[in-house]
Amino acid sequence: MSVTSTYGFTEREAYRLAQLVNNRAFELIIFPTEKCNFRCTYCYEDFAIGKMKRETINSVKELMKRRVDELDELYLSWFGGEPLLAKDVITELSSYAAELAREHTALSYRGGMTTNGYFLDPPTFSALAKVGLLDYQISLDGPREVHNRTRVKAGGGESFDTIWKNLIAIRATDVPAQITLRVHFSADTLSKIEPLIEEIKREFFADSRFKVYFKSIVRLGGDNDHNIQLLSFEEEQSALKSLKEKLYGGDFLPSKEESYVCYASRPNSLVIRADGRIGKCTVALNDSRNVIGMLRPDGTLALDQKRIQPWLRGLRSMESDILACPLVGLPSE
Repeated sequence: MSVTSTYGFTEREAYRLAQLVNNRAFELIIFPTEKCNFRCTYCYEDFAIGKMKRETINSVKELMKRRVDELDELYLSWFGGEPLLAKDVITELSSYAAELAREHTALSYRGGMTTNGYFLDPPTFSALAKVGLLDYQISLDGPREVHNRTRVKAGGGESFDTIWKNLIAIRATDVPAQITLRVHFSADTLSKIEPLIEEIKREFFADSRFKVYFKSIVRLGGDNDHNIQLLSFEEEQSALKSLKEKLYGGDFLPSKEESYVCYASRPNSLVIRADGRIGKCTVALNDSRNVIGMLRPDGTLALDQKRIQPWLRGLRSMESDILACPLVGLPSE
């Protein structure tokens, strides 16, 4: 039986929240570069910062070394830009984390990556698996002709076929990875998604390593925001139900989803930008409120507590909407 707590969370959810604030677990969301080989039409990034420099790489190592004795779990989450443009940085820091885990046997280490998938060829996938990278989120905007209109290469040209080829090659491995296919949709493309769903069902449904996550495209501050036609909340919920029914079949019954807690709401999760700045959010990259400190050369963190606390206010109020996205309604400076 599910018991509801004082704040409207079940006992299971309350336990999960306790784990999310556990100071013996540590997540670093690392930008090895903020450049990208794509120019997606709805992107919010400006690609102004390049590859992580040697001094910052060394500082990240020092940070991990400082924390390792007090940790049970270490998770490195790679973001960008396109992180695989700096594969050497990822490999070096992941190898270092894996070595720490070998030296400290009580430490559980794992890595994940948000990538466009273009460079995730079999040799790269295999090499990353060896240093603990086993979780991936890869975006698709629809079948080939739809995807290629929005997820455009920086120099021009199509991207779908290369990504799909890489996914098929990953399927052929026996690496125990988890691959989330993030399928984007908008008011313009919703009616055109079904052929991709059929392809996913045919190629990946029998492989439990592959999951599908449907996500509507929203305005996140990019130059093309004015061209994005938004769905209302009701339209979005109806679309999600329809897409899931197409994926899982007409007998699909939606499960009760646990309340989502954003990584930015968690005190044990930090963003490390390619230039060594510390943040909480991977979206508000040009928002001064999202600069909460700097990573020092010795691996210590120079943090501004006044800037940190607004990001954690959901843990004080236990309001599910704030926990889900503390950026919405974040107090001004």
